[in-house]
Amino acid sequence: MEQIEQAVICALDPHVDPNLKAQANAYCEQIKQSQDGWQLCLQLFMKEPKTVPQARFFALQILENTLQNRYDTLDASSVEYIERTMMEYLQREFVDNTDSASEETYIRNKAAQSLTLLFAQVYPNGWPSFFKDLMALARTSTGSSHEKAADFFLRLCISIDEEIARMDIPRHRDQVARNTNIKDSMRLGDIQLLAGYWFEVLQEFRIQNPNIAQLALKNIGAYIAWMDISLVVNDQVMNALYELLSDSNLRIPACECLADVVSKGMLPLDKLNMIQMLNITETLGRLDLSDPEFVESAARLTNVLGIELCKINLDTNVPAEAKVTSWALIEQLSPYLLKFLANEYDDTTTAVFPFVNDVLSILKKQKKAMQQFTQAQRELLGSLLSVVIRKMKYDEDTEWGNDEDEPEEEALFTELRKNLRVFADHVASIDEDLYVSYVHSTIMETINNFKSGAELDWREVELCLYVLYTYGEALPKAAMVFVNTNDPNILTPLGELVREMVTSNISSYPHPSVPLQFFENLVRYYQFFEHRPEYLPQALEAFVDTRGIHHTLKQIRSRCWYLFHRFVKSLKSKMGPYVETVLSSLGDLLTIQAELPVLTSTADGMPLPAASIFDSQLYLFETVGGLISCEHLDASKQTEYLKIALQPLVDGIQNTMAQGYNGDDELYMIQLHHFVLAIGSVAKGFPTLPKGASCNQQWAGVFVQATEIILNVLQTYNQVELIRDAARFSFARFITCLGSEILPYLPSLINGLLTECQITELVDFLPFIGLIAHKYKPMIRNVMDELLLPLVKRVFDFLNTTPSGTDEAILLLELRKAYLNFIVSLFNADLEGVLVSERNISHLNTILQTILHFSKDNSDPTTQKMAFGVFLKLVTSFASTAQQPTVAHGFDQFVYNELIPTTFSVPMNNAFNVADGQSMLVFGEITAIQKTLYSKQGNDYVEYMMNVFFPSIQCPRETAERYCQAIQQYDAKQFKKYYQSFITEAKS
Repeated sequence: MEQIEQAVICALDPHVDPNLKAQANAYCEQIKQSQDGWQLCLQLFMKEPKTVPQARFFALQILENTLQNRYDTLDASSVEYIERTMMEYLQREFVDNTDSASEETYIRNKAAQSLTLLFAQVYPNGWPSFFKDLMALARTSTGSSHEKAADFFLRLCISIDEEIARMDIPRHRDQVARNTNIKDSMRLGDIQLLAGYWFEVLQEFRIQNPNIAQLALKNIGAYIAWMDISLVVNDQVMNALYELLSDSNLRIPACECLADVVSKGMLPLDKLNMIQMLNITETLGRLDLSDPEFVESAARLTNVLGIELCKINLDTNVPAEAKVTSWALIEQLSPYLLKFLANEYDDTTTAVFPFVNDVLSILKKQKKAMQQFTQAQRELLGSLLSVVIRKMKYDEDTEWGNDEDEPEEEALFTELRKNLRVFADHVASIDEDLYVSYVHSTIMETINNFKSGAELDWREVELCLYVLYTYGEALPKAAMVFVNTNDPNILTPLGELVREMVTSNISSYPHPSVPLQFFENLVRYYQFFEHRPEYLPQALEAFVDTRGIHHTLKQIRSRCWYLFHRFVKSLKSKMGPYVETVLSSLGDLLTIQAELPVLTSTADGMPLPAASIFDSQLYLFETVGGLISCEHLDASKQTEYLKIALQPLVDGIQNTMAQGYNGDDELYMIQLHHFVLAIGSVAKGFPTLPKGASCNQQWAGVFVQATEIILNVLQTYNQVELIRDAARFSFARFITCLGSEILPYLPSLINGLLTECQITELVDFLPFIGLIAHKYKPMIRNVMDELLLPLVKRVFDFLNTTPSGTDEAILLLELRKAYLNFIVSLFNADLEGVLVSERNISHLNTILQTILHFSKDNSDPTTQKMAFGVFLKLVTSFASTAQQPTVAHGFDQFVYNELIPTTFSVPMNNAFNVADGQSMLVFGEITAIQKTLYSKQGNDYVEYMMNVFFPSIQCPRETAERYCQAIQQYDAKQFKKYYQSFITEAKS
């Protein structure tokens, strides 16, 4: 025993020599695995005087392991020895021990766990008197309880319930059967004894030791789920529970116990009768609800009661009169629902959310069944909406945007609002008129108070605008109209609200939350200005002054830059008369000042660059582009404004480049990157040209000059990823607005990007090239012809590397797919000729070999299918026919020597599963290749297969003949089915 004790101490001591520690751990493991280890440990646990707690805990762990995993190795005398020893331990520790210092909590809990596992093995057959013995141990000769023993026994009962009755713990079928047997046996008598004992202990200790009384209540609440309800729902117990609701020490556990009673699984009508008998609603009226913590418990009880009543009401098998009764009880309970929903503490509010949801479900169902609502139901719906909207208001103690407020609190409030909005939306779907009327009057009341000069708290004003924002989501899209469909001169309630919001000047309220929500609303309801453009100047004025894009607070200002961009973009057709005014107001915001990136963290703790002020500034540059390209402006004005917008950026690039890079200035490259990105963002604001079109606008020359300057930056600093990213972004934008004007610059751009690019850039870049190929065929043919080799070479450089880790391996897979998609895009753009052009034909075999390599990789069926898909396109385009030799020299040789054997060897591979969905897609491409070759080459293909290929793989002649007949006679679908049986037969 001493050895075990020393080993445990040694194993847990962080300062012990590692070799000694390893020996100690090995010895402890040896004890755990040995046949008699549990006996030594049980002796160690019972040793007097007590050994160190760590060793006693280890001893119980070994006993627990034996009871749980090796019980079948114990004989009857061993089990009896464990029972006797554990009872001795309980007697010694919790009855005879009068010392005030009690057992360590973790030892006591572990002992309870060990006893629970013993109970599960020996009850009822081996130790039928288990509960009687332990209750006898806990009682004194006079009938009262030993305090420590009662405490331990109540904890043990909770542990037993968790072991045999908890529904949320997954269990093996054998365990479920064992637990069912235990519960059935307990119901024959022991559960009645336990219920009586818990009630006695509750009464005995409610004043003397409320902690023990609380454990008794916890037991009643836990066991009620599977014991006879009459053991608890009787006058004696219920009167005690109701009394305890007035006891400041025990009212919360009493409330929780009552909630457990109410939520017990029962037949609907039995449950309804019980709820009527309990009359909890009346009890709620007598409670002292001054303590917030108890109020939350009362809210949870109300919620449970409400859910149970709603469940009965929604049950289709329940008789009509029971539904009427259940709804009447819900209406009786509704004042408490509203009271708790409106509570200042959010935990109390959220406690009744499920009840609110169920009430609304009942009313929705009633509406769907086209049943009229009673006056009381309408009033309840109105009261719910009123409370929900009031509860959306910021708390009195919240200071919006205050750095001292925890971000978690803000996040919790946002989540609360989101849930409350769902309820408001449900009310709108049940009774749209009620919703519109209430929301309209609530918002108008605040706006009118503001217009009359009344003193308003910022929370009220923010709520008013927030509710207006949610209005648009609560109503169906058909109701999102601003003017009357029959008379466009009349505004709808929503139209009136937007007009009042704009004309009331409420955006000037001196709290940052108000203008911010105002602009969010403008963007959401921009269509109002399509019907009433006369209000647009007021909206734009608010946007461009210190309420919006010039606000003194950075977070408001930068958010408004984005919102202003959305607003202008949505109303571009109406912006003509205001372009010059708006552009002049933006001028001072377009100065670019590079800042070093600030790192923030993602949810999983990974570092991530935080959004910078420049990221928001880009929206302004895009807005400038959108305004300049307005059709309202004539071409000369557009050109003039574009020069004014781009000149500071071009000058910035040239001045920065003139300074030269000294290698230490971190901001140098960031500044250049920002200038280039800003030019691209201005271009992004211009309209997209139709496919293949050329830009014949006067302003195109201004962008072309900027293009040349950006190319100069790229050629000078193409080794810097930041510069490559910016150049790629800007060119992508130029292509959409300049069209074919930009094509002559593409070779320089692509060469500049390719030389130093990383794999991630290449994965993004290949689709970009494919898009250009598609958009500007056939004009781009010469450009693609020139670019194909450098592109393919860069891809090969990466594909020939060995990945250093999982992330890089994933990127290489992505690159494979991007490369194959790029080749497919050449075919889709009718540019496959560049693969066999004079410049590229000598490299065709290298390209074919890479695709062949991917086609043989059974571990990646997605890429494998793409590779065979590319081969199908190549065969369709370049395989020779009887009338026409191939334009791709050496291609036929490749097909016969490499491709055809691969179309057999891949499905023949053991790793290829013909029954798998992904593999079947690959199989479809393979059979299509074979059918296409036959359709192009006819008898030549058949003779080659019959006389050369099949003999080379020792295929029986009759099998070869069947194949040749199939490929000649069957259509594609039939042939695929035949080839599947061919492969299956060959494999077997």
